[in-house]
Amino acid sequence: MQNEAPGHLRMVRLTAKGVRWRRTGHPWVYRNDLEGSPEISPGDLVAVADPHGRFLGQAFYSAASRIALRMVTAGGEPVDRDFWEARLKRALDYRRRVVTETDAYRLIFGEADGFPGLVVDSYAGHLALQTLHPAMERRLPEIMELLAAHLTPLSLTLRHDAEVRLQEGLPLLVETVWGELPPRVEIREGLVKLWVDIRGGQKTGLFLDQRENRLAAARLARGEVLDAFAYQGAFAMHLAPGANRVTLVESSGPALALAQDNAGLNGFDHLEIVKANVFAFLKEAVAGGRRFDFISLDPPAFAKSRRDRDAAYKGYKEINRRAFQLLNPGGVLVTCSCSYNLSEPEFLAIVREAAADAHRQARLIERRGAAKDHPALLSLPESLYLKCLILEAE
Repeated sequence: MQNEAPGHLRMVRLTAKGVRWRRTGHPWVYRNDLEGSPEISPGDLVAVADPHGRFLGQAFYSAASRIALRMVTAGGEPVDRDFWEARLKRALDYRRRVVTETDAYRLIFGEADGFPGLVVDSYAGHLALQTLHPAMERRLPEIMELLAAHLTPLSLTLRHDAEVRLQEGLPLLVETVWGELPPRVEIREGLVKLWVDIRGGQKTGLFLDQRENRLAAARLARGEVLDAFAYQGAFAMHLAPGANRVTLVESSGPALALAQDNAGLNGFDHLEIVKANVFAFLKEAVAGGRRFDFISLDPPAFAKSRRDRDAAYKGYKEINRRAFQLLNPGGVLVTCSCSYNLSEPEFLAIVREAAADAHRQARLIERRGAAKDHPALLSLPESLYLKCLILEAE
């Protein structure tokens, strides 16, 4: 590691408060922790220094977002093709060690793999890329060349439709830029097959972060099963082999159509497809005296910002309370939250209160998070976003 600032880079100085923040190891530096208002082009690589000019590392600069700097190195080494190739090789080697039972997984997970603002997913050899920062957007040709050299993908599609790109002044678009991408790609998770719409599906086509949780849930499914917020039925397909019947509830018609196709792909004919608002369905199911032996709750993020926390608290408590009311004795609840703004202790407290309000005792069987191909940086709490609790009701 070189400990001197590269001479060709513009220097950005942090305030004393910014230096204290940087010492936590968090890879993001906010605009109010910079000295002055530097005039630097979006996406430029800059040298970062303390108020006295002591070099602290290199970072990507953003002129639009409140996250002004995304750290790239702690030293002054060249950030060139060899640099990115070394990081890509490390990311690929890690996936080869930890990814099993599937041909769909996350190859690059942003800061956790040393690629600030970049996500790359592989679906049976078809790659989906998403850049969230001008710096990585600028380096896309180089990154795509490296991916093609090391993976020989069947196709490469830009999923640049995440609204967070607008905060960086980046346009929204979806475009296949390499190879041929079919309308749907068939992938495998364990013994289950799933159709994936890489161009139009949520995230980059599938919620890959839940893969290991789906596999864990499959081992516990039995009897009457409810998959709420089913989306395209990924949880349901894993739960179906152990169930007498699976009821899928989802408000999106197109998502349920794909779920129906996934059922056909796997040869399942004991699925009940229900297009409904999940909150309304749960309320009516309780009033109608329905009971289930297994319930999966995988809702979208209810707390996308700190302003949403109160509403999210009520939403999570409501669906979990209803789930406890619907569970038979000995029934299993798999309940999830992908809201970063709600911590795991807070989510546990909500579920505990929901059980108490439903007058049920529950045993916590397992606490889970995102799949291993979504590693979290200890210094970046935002990467510890997914919570998954598996409980047994008495």
